[in-house]
Amino acid sequence: MSSDAAAIGEGKRPTPNLVLIARRQAKGWGRDRLAREFERLGRQLELTTPELGAMVKAIYRHETGRAAVRDEVYLRLYCAAFEATPHELFGTLSTGAVNCQSCGLTSHKFVPVYLGPELLSTLIERANLVPGSVQWADCHVGQVEHPAGLCELYAFPWGVAVFHLAEELSVPNVASLAMWRRQTYRETRQWATEWLCERTGSDTPTAHYVLSAYWLHESLWNGQDLETAMRLLSMPRVLLDRGTEEAGPSLHHAELVEQMLLREGFHDSRIDEFGIRGLSIGCASWAGLSYYPQAAGRALQTSDLVDCELLVQALWCYCHRVHEQVEEGCDPVVPPEYGWRWIRAVRSRLTMTRPQETAQHAAMRRAVLETSELGKHLTTALELLRDTSGE
Repeated sequence: MSSDAAAIGEGKRPTPNLVLIARRQAKGWGRDRLAREFERLGRQLELTTPELGAMVKAIYRHETGRAAVRDEVYLRLYCAAFEATPHELFGTLSTGAVNCQSCGLTSHKFVPVYLGPELLSTLIERANLVPGSVQWADCHVGQVEHPAGLCELYAFPWGVAVFHLAEELSVPNVASLAMWRRQTYRETRQWATEWLCERTGSDTPTAHYVLSAYWLHESLWNGQDLETAMRLLSMPRVLLDRGTEEAGPSLHHAELVEQMLLREGFHDSRIDEFGIRGLSIGCASWAGLSYYPQAAGRALQTSDLVDCELLVQALWCYCHRVHEQVEEGCDPVVPPEYGWRWIRAVRSRLTMTRPQETAQHAAMRRAVLETSELGKHLTTALELLRDTSGE
């Protein structure tokens, strides 16, 4: 058996080291740049390093999980380059048997950006977006190249663009996901901002936040542990300490917190659970969503969750722009066709159950609306715009 096969096991999908990947990306380095840093550190530490090309290939195998990091030289180089301990980069607190396992999930990142009608028209033309729809809302949509996964861009006519980035992940625990999430959020916001500025020719687009939904399809947990893990997946930040400006949060600390919460249970009033026992487990919070279809043929489909979040984030971003204008001391200005009467209609569409809507979908929609506070934002925006219109 080859060393790579021995590292991942025959017939098993390799588990990427998300911490290594996130640490490298946080420094803005590609694998070539990291290999050159290894060369420099090797001279400094008086280590004999392989050739540059060989190190680039080794970094790829280590990051993708195709090979374990067993060589003492690479261990020292990684720790020196990222100023971290071996445990923070490679270790977990799990037993050996469990450490060979991982949970498979799809990370859905939603990045809304307010553009306004003029920039939105420019974007649609320059990005070659085509007419489409999300539930009842017309929009323009197209695929966008992104190094991390499949990315689609939705342009809604009320002036908001929303990126939807789907990434397939395999992680050993929620703590590793929490670290990856924190370290990639800033990069995702920066990427979205720069991409829109380049396409629109304007320096005004700014991505202020990212919201994530995690669709679990391979679980590590059972029973109460599974329910606890799903709650943690909906707000993984609770596992992280503040860290320091140089080092950031500790994976070691996050794993300790996760094990404690799995042992003692985790409940938070800010989490709204919307699954149906025996069919699915769903959790929504201000920070994001998690969903596990236990009976795939009868549970919600991925498109149900994605379409719901696309609309919610596009409308939340629109309302936020209305509030921003008021807080700047200005009367809010919006296109006439998207004034307070339009918001009133949207609020009704979102809050009222449709005749053919399933109980599962209605429960998800209510949970998302409640935890995002979109209903409150729509009501406030409606009142502000109606006051401005004098009607």
